[in-house]
Amino acid sequence: MGRCAFHFSIDHHRGKVLLVPQEQSKQIARKFYYGWVIVGVTFLSSMINAGLTGYGLAFFIIPMSNALNVSRAAFSSITIFRFLSLPLIPFMGILVDKKHGARLLMAFGSIAAGFTLILTSSVTTIWQFYLIYGILFGLASTIMGGHVVEPALIAKWFIRHRGRAMAVGTMGISAGGVIIAPWAGWLVGTLGWRTAWVALGITLLVCLTLPALLLVRRSPEDSGLLPDGDSPSPMPSAHQPTQTTKPDPSNYEYPWTLREAVKTRALWLLLFVNMFGLIGLMPVIMHQVAYIQDKGFTLVNATTLATTVAFFAMIAKLPWGYWTEKYSLRLLISACGITSGLSVIILVASTGMPGLYFYAVTHGLTMGGFPTIMNVAWASFFGRQNSGAIRGAITPPITFMGFLSPAIAGWMWDQSGNYDLAFTCFAVAWIISGLIMSFTKPPKAPTYTSN
Repeated sequence: MGRCAFHFSIDHHRGKVLLVPQEQSKQIARKFYYGWVIVGVTFLSSMINAGLTGYGLAFFIIPMSNALNVSRAAFSSITIFRFLSLPLIPFMGILVDKKHGARLLMAFGSIAAGFTLILTSSVTTIWQFYLIYGILFGLASTIMGGHVVEPALIAKWFIRHRGRAMAVGTMGISAGGVIIAPWAGWLVGTLGWRTAWVALGITLLVCLTLPALLLVRRSPEDSGLLPDGDSPSPMPSAHQPTQTTKPDPSNYEYPWTLREAVKTRALWLLLFVNMFGLIGLMPVIMHQVAYIQDKGFTLVNATTLATTVAFFAMIAKLPWGYWTEKYSLRLLISACGITSGLSVIILVASTGMPGLYFYAVTHGLTMGGFPTIMNVAWASFFGRQNSGAIRGAITPPITFMGFLSPAIAGWMWDQSGNYDLAFTCFAVAWIISGLIMSFTKPPKAPTYTSN
């Protein structure tokens, strides 16, 4: 009698282990899988969040620094005030694992974030800007989703197709640069930065609040579904052989708890990979428009190049996400990190538009894959059951460095009058991220058998 391979789905809330024949598990239910609705909402959230906190903010550096009569270091220090949101993140991670947690977080956060952006239009001093945008909007946007809610949600809804789902969801990050940022640039250049903040706040309220409130669900099990939209089957009959061996790793994820995960070498190495990648990512996105203008090019040139980076980052996410289902995560993240670092060095060395366009295309293609692959890596290494709690615990130190690095870039500009040294350091951070990943392997789960 031949072996019968099974897909293991563990329902921890009901204390059951569901067995799905492997060949049947690859058949997607005929009805549209609701997990893709979740992906769509995370796309919107990522697009708006990234467009307003990274890509879009770049267009406000010069006009607001001049209007408020402050240095670029003082303006860029706005990101430091988002440190106040970091203590919330572990609790958010725990809440994401609760039934209505993600829905409430995204809906409440989007409402608060929209109104704080509108209030930002009225600031007259740098301290008002720090308070309203830095602290209040920082708290609201963190609650809205960011680095915890969105990837944890997708991880819960997908296993086999997690790579492509993460790719579509994180495309929103780059779409923020393709859609939100150019609009912000147009608003700033045409109507002024105050009107721009009002328009961006209304955009957030209209586009995200209702989808978050009406559409977000915690997990497929809450809706009577299985991950990936797989079709369930009855327990095997007495005439079917019983699975007694360890499940196929491709079809089974050990549900790591936070307590178990922090004891693994893999978690700490992956944390440093994520941290150095974000150190390279955030300041380049925020300061590249000003850097290109400092090189003697117009705002139109800078906007075009920044949009090019974001566009290629967006279209690159789908192949990177697909490759995570086929190839080594270690190889993919290493390639993204090292190549992204080399592309930033090209930006530093470039004095003409051909070199800048080469930077924009190369950096977009490789930098764009990094968030997608990292989100897949966290879920693949530690499972989906406690993904919120694990991401909530590791996100604060990663985000801390991501928030600090743009301020360091502004300070270095004030000291030297250019961004050359700062961007070289961020290129090195990218390369370090890729090198660390080359030594990072998934943790070994405790031995599991079933009768």
